[in-house]
Amino acid sequence: MSEAGARAAIEVGLLFHRVYTAATQRLNSALQPLDLTTRHASVMFMIRDGVKTQRDLVARLSTDKTGMVRTVDDLERLGYVTRVPSSTDRRVTILNLTDDGDRALKAVQQQTSTVAGELFTAVDTAELESLRSVLSRMLTGLAPRD
Repeated sequence: MSEAGARAAIEVGLLFHRVYTAATQRLNSALQPLDLTTRHASVMFMIRDGVKTQRDLVARLSTDKTGMVRTVDDLERLGYVTRVPSSTDRRVTILNLTDDGDRALKAVQQQTSTVAGELFTAVDTAELESLRSVLSRMLTGLAPRD
C-alpha cells in the first residue's frame, strides 16, 4: 500500500470509529427508557437468530466472558431471557427469549430502525449496499487464520 493509501486507510478507520461511537451513544440513549443498552440489544438479536449459549455469544461478539455473564444476568433479571440446562451437556445452559423478551425486542427494533434512519439519511440504497459489501469483505479478510 502506498503512503497515500495508508493515510487514507487510517482516515477511514478514524471515521468508522467516530460513526460507531456516535451511533452507539445515540442508540444507548434511545434504549435507556427500556433499561437496555446496545450490548443487551445485540445479545437479544443474536439469541433470536439462533445463538443459544453464552460461549457462542462471546465468540460471535468478540467480547469477554465476564461481561457476557453480566449482560445475560441483566436480561434474565428483566425477564427477557431464560437459562435452561442443556440436555446433552450439563456444563452448558441454553438461552431463550421469553415472551416479554420478544416484545422488548420489537421495541428495540423500532428504536434501532429510527437511529439507523438518522445515521444513514445521507446515504442512498446503492451506497449502503456498497458499504455493506466492503465491510463484509473486510471482515472476511480479518477472519482468524488456522
